[in-house]
Amino acid sequence: MKYWQIAAGSIGRDYGKDFVRYGMAFVGGHRNVTRMAQVAAGDRVLLKKGTSRIVAAGEVVVRNGKHRGENDKAWLRDFDGWDLRGYCFVNWHVPAKPWPTTGLTRTTIQNVLTRRLREVTDEIISSVPVHESLDPEPGETRPIPDEQIVEYLIAQGLRPGAAEDLTDTFRRVRLLARYYYGQNRVDIREHETRTFLVIPLLLALGWAEQQIKIELPVKNVGRADVACFSKPFTRSDNKCVLIVETKGFNQGLHYAHRQVAGYAKQFPTCRVIVVSNGYCYKTWIRQDGEVFAETPTAYLNLLNPRDRYPLDPDNVQGSLEVLRTLLPYSLV
Repeated sequence: MKYWQIAAGSIGRDYGKDFVRYGMAFVGGHRNVTRMAQVAAGDRVLLKKGTSRIVAAGEVVVRNGKHRGENDKAWLRDFDGWDLRGYCFVNWHVPAKPWPTTGLTRTTIQNVLTRRLREVTDEIISSVPVHESLDPEPGETRPIPDEQIVEYLIAQGLRPGAAEDLTDTFRRVRLLARYYYGQNRVDIREHETRTFLVIPLLLALGWAEQQIKIELPVKNVGRADVACFSKPFTRSDNKCVLIVETKGFNQGLHYAHRQVAGYAKQFPTCRVIVVSNGYCYKTWIRQDGEVFAETPTAYLNLLNPRDRYPLDPDNVQGSLEVLRTLLPYSLV
């Protein structure tokens, strides 16, 4: 029996709760997937947060005839834009509070060799009940080809003459996003994603430069990364209808909507908020009054457009709805 330490993402994209809710552990990247392939049934795993806390411990188990897999779960291939193709099944034991400890490393997955960490792992497993209430894995989704996207958007108001520019923008954004994806993602900051990926898409969808403000000061809140207006912006008539919060490539999308919703409160006319890292988009539509729901309305991964959100296909729409929502014709 081996012991392993594993991290569930990082600050800004922590998916440790998803490890527990599905009774799994999953990783991406060639090196990490190779290490995951070495995990055996009966091995013990500690789930770490940073280098000083253990949030859960568990045992690798067999389900449906296997204890691990790779590349065979489509929903893990687009985990808010992350390809987490390697996984194993785990019976997790989650203490009420994280256990402070020492000796953890920053590596995503590796063997635990120190006696103290092994003892802590054993102690959690023996003293904390197993988390038995697991969620079913997300259902299947379908790919959406560009031709279908363009035909749908034309039916929603996109000028047919703009279709070629839009498909060219898809191609350029994908080329650059794939290039960024292969780099050190920490170096791809939100300024790059906003300038080279997000703004070109908004322009191709029909927004005019005069309708877009970048880093717009919002009183008592901060600066909205991208704000779109119903007509050319003036201080006396600033009817904002869409706000986009942009993030760097190494940051997650699921936590930032509260930040952008705070900006939207200052603009009663803002109907849609968006969080994007340049190739993945999540949208929220304003509900009754000033409320934006916790669950997004729709999700788009420009590198892999699908008909529904891979992580919640039952409740969250997909690529077509995101792009329809981003059309100025749907908001003005």
